[in-house]
Amino acid sequence: MSNPKLLLAVAVSNVLIIGLCFATYGMDAEGAGVATRSTARFAICFFLAGFAAPGLGKWLPWYPEGANLIQAFVAAQMVHFCSVIALHTKFATEPLQLGAPQIAIILVGFSIVLGAGITARPRAPSGIHHAAHRVLLYITWLILAADYAQHPIKSLRLVAIPLVIALVLRHLPRGHTTDRNLAVELPVY
Repeated sequence: MSNPKLLLAVAVSNVLIIGLCFATYGMDAEGAGVATRSTARFAICFFLAGFAAPGLGKWLPWYPEGANLIQAFVAAQMVHFCSVIALHTKFATEPLQLGAPQIAIILVGFSIVLGAGITARPRAPSGIHHAAHRVLLYITWLILAADYAQHPIKSLRLVAIPLVIALVLRHLPRGHTTDRNLAVELPVY
């Protein structure tokens, strides 16, 4: 079951991030640029938490369900996409000029993110549905890993570290039970 309160809280939080960026940097292109970058980074936190959830859930029974975290990522990304639109329209120094390749990239990226959210909760048990979700998550992970591994700002290349950690955590083996009641008692002679 999807958690509408979480999705609303994440979306509202990302809108507040936009407001804080505009309040701090001004209602101009600089403020819009900072807001756009900040909303993306906020969304990535939910992606990393959701991506790592299958492995962490094996060890931490209280860890939130991965589907909720992936849908929270999508909610945050939708606000981020609105911020990108504002940056390139209202706050653009030049009129928006997009060619076919840029439009294709935008539509594919938007579709991948939206698809990851839609497939996070299967309507009926389906191998195709599950496979589609997995593929969309790994594509998102690969895009982020490729982007941050070669980011022009060298300090932001360090974001690749949490990305790799999330991948490792996703594939953690199941934890071992250490129930003392299962130990075999040997007779004392």
